[in-house]
Amino acid sequence: MTAGSPMASKHVLILGGTGRVGSSTAASLLRTHPDIRISLGSRGMESHGAAVLRRPELRDCPWIGCDARDAHSLDKALSSSGVDLVVHAAGPFQGDAACSPLEAAIRHGVPYMDVCDDATYAQRAKRLEPAARAAGVPALSTAGIFPGLSNVMAADMVTRHAGGRAPARVLYSYYTAGTGGAGPTILETTFLLAGQDVVVYRDGKQLTVPAISNRRPVDFGTTIGTKSVYLYNLPETHTGRAVFQAPSISARFGIDPGVFNVAMILVARLLPKRWLEDRALVQTLAKLTAPLVALVDRFAGDRVGMLIEVELEDGKVLASLYVHDHLAEGMGAAVAAFAASMLKNPPPPGVWYPEEACSVPDRSAFFSAASEGARTFQLGRAAWEIGSTPRRFGMGIYL
Repeated sequence: MTAGSPMASKHVLILGGTGRVGSSTAASLLRTHPDIRISLGSRGMESHGAAVLRRPELRDCPWIGCDARDAHSLDKALSSSGVDLVVHAAGPFQGDAACSPLEAAIRHGVPYMDVCDDATYAQRAKRLEPAARAAGVPALSTAGIFPGLSNVMAADMVTRHAGGRAPARVLYSYYTAGTGGAGPTILETTFLLAGQDVVVYRDGKQLTVPAISNRRPVDFGTTIGTKSVYLYNLPETHTGRAVFQAPSISARFGIDPGVFNVAMILVARLLPKRWLEDRALVQTLAKLTAPLVALVDRFAGDRVGMLIEVELEDGKVLASLYVHDHLAEGMGAAVAAFAASMLKNPPPPGVWYPEEACSVPDRSAFFSAASEGARTFQLGRAAWEIGSTPRRFGMGIYL
């Protein structure tokens, strides 16, 4: 990149920038746009040192003290640092009572995006659209890897193949080996999601089912094979329903080894829901189980797989497949691709979801950046072409 590049003078503040997702995003942005300025926001400076130990390439990224859930702290960070884009990666998002970083971005007129993976938070963010539009602020919510990249993969199939009509069904299926090496936050997130009933849509009807239920075997291709995935209350079910108007839509997630899924089912069924809604208790639970999980992660690896299936009105089933050997790297590339798109070609003022047409105007460039380092990235194939054993199959009767 040359000094004359429109990206050279840009300044990105990453909230949660010293965490696994935030630091992976920063590293990916610096790799693809080395002249960009990145600041890493977190509550404690010691986390900045730990992030630099993990990723020495971040040593020149300054630390900004900022609590993503404190309005005064956010105002101070945004008013003093000349930010061109704020990226909210300070999860978990479950249980947050307000969209404080987005509200602060709107107050200061700063473009915004987040990696939210909570349905309620994403819906709350969308309700701020009139305020964002009035302030001239473009904002993108749920812009991670799943949800995020997965949503754009679904939108690409719908746009190119549905002929302007709503798809009959959209199924999102995700897999990680262990916790995917993404750190303790994903453990907290999984426990918090275990306490949420799952909303799905089938034949135009909204249904509510228990968390981590309705097991479905999914073939993630030759690298991963067939894995069991379970219903979780993920934002793309709701955002996809709103954008695609698909009568049937759901999202599933599964972990290796399979005993992790069994353990999470037991957590969801046996622990009182009020415990799983208590952030402090869940954080304690995550800390207690973290050593065992870390031990298993050493043997499980950190691979990630995503299969998105779209059934068209005529019964034709299309599928898109993504596999990366390292979840943190894949997440960083996906979030960095969204950030680059926001800086180069932002959507109009307002709050947008990734699958909305204006969110990522140049999908070709976005997919190229978001799939960096991926082992497999296939878009809009006939479903029977995707599996580890090529065969023609339908989508069954799954929710």
